[in-house]
Amino acid sequence: MTLERWTTRAIDQLSGPTREAFVLDPIETIRSMGISVRAVDSLAESRQDGGMCDGVSYLSDGVVLYAPTDGSRRENFTVAHELGHWLVEHDDAILDWVANRDESSVALETLCDRIAQRLLLPDDLIDSIVSNPVRAQNILDLYAGSAASRPAAAIAVASRLKGLGAIVIIDRPSRSITSSSVVPDPELGWPKIYPWRGQQVDAAHTLVHMNSGDSLTRRSFWRSSWDKREDFYIDAVADDRRIYAVLADADLWKVEPMPVLTDRAWDTRLEGSVFCCGMQRAVRGYPCSKCQQYFCPKCGNCRCTRERADEELCITCNTLTRSHLLVNGQCEMCA
Repeated sequence: MTLERWTTRAIDQLSGPTREAFVLDPIETIRSMGISVRAVDSLAESRQDGGMCDGVSYLSDGVVLYAPTDGSRRENFTVAHELGHWLVEHDDAILDWVANRDESSVALETLCDRIAQRLLLPDDLIDSIVSNPVRAQNILDLYAGSAASRPAAAIAVASRLKGLGAIVIIDRPSRSITSSSVVPDPELGWPKIYPWRGQQVDAAHTLVHMNSGDSLTRRSFWRSSWDKREDFYIDAVADDRRIYAVLADADLWKVEPMPVLTDRAWDTRLEGSVFCCGMQRAVRGYPCSKCQQYFCPKCGNCRCTRERADEELCITCNTLTRSHLLVNGQCEMCA
């Protein structure tokens, strides 16, 4: 079976009323199942890469711990992920599937992430809220109608976007993109110019001049950091803190009576994935010629450089040795 079917099988262990309650109050719903759920501040202090230490389960004891996130719904995804572990543990067939994967730990975490997403934002809820064509207001409506975070709601809206486009959330004071979900063209792949997380939006862009409560739908542009630009159709809304925007290659909202088609530059680099810095990451580029692994977009390492980073020269014989095997700077042969 596919990952999607295993996800469905895991979720089907929960009754319909339990799944419905989980959408609005994940923590209390898990507690109603007899599982203890507690916030632990020390988990927040020891986070790595924004998510690796957000939660931990002691399933045999029926306990889930999570890092509290004041003013955010991040913790809801954390507890949903830990419930995913609980559901997997209660189905031998799913456990067998995970154990038979080449990278079983990655498969398990990926499966639990998918379970969490489906629990917080089930397909029927998305279908009932997201319009056709999608609109920026759908993000706010989905956020208001669930316990999911704004980025999770944006990802869900992006899943209903047809053709090339992107869903972005922009922090108004800094003009920085805090969330970006890009949908590549189904045939041509990724464009060379698209919004990415952490990018600061051009000060001249009409989006950053929106005030709280404003909305707009128009043809505009997106500019890369090297000053190249491409046209996009944009639908956007703003609240007190953020701007939510849908970018589309096609004129989904009938902005122009006769849309003018323009040539777009496409990224021809290879697509792949790499497990590094605590998580599986999608990457574009070319793998290392030696280890054939893609370079991590966070730390820049492939398998070769990551292994070399963990080695030091023995101060006596100058032999490369794993750092943890050195004693006072010497390898075991010289110590």
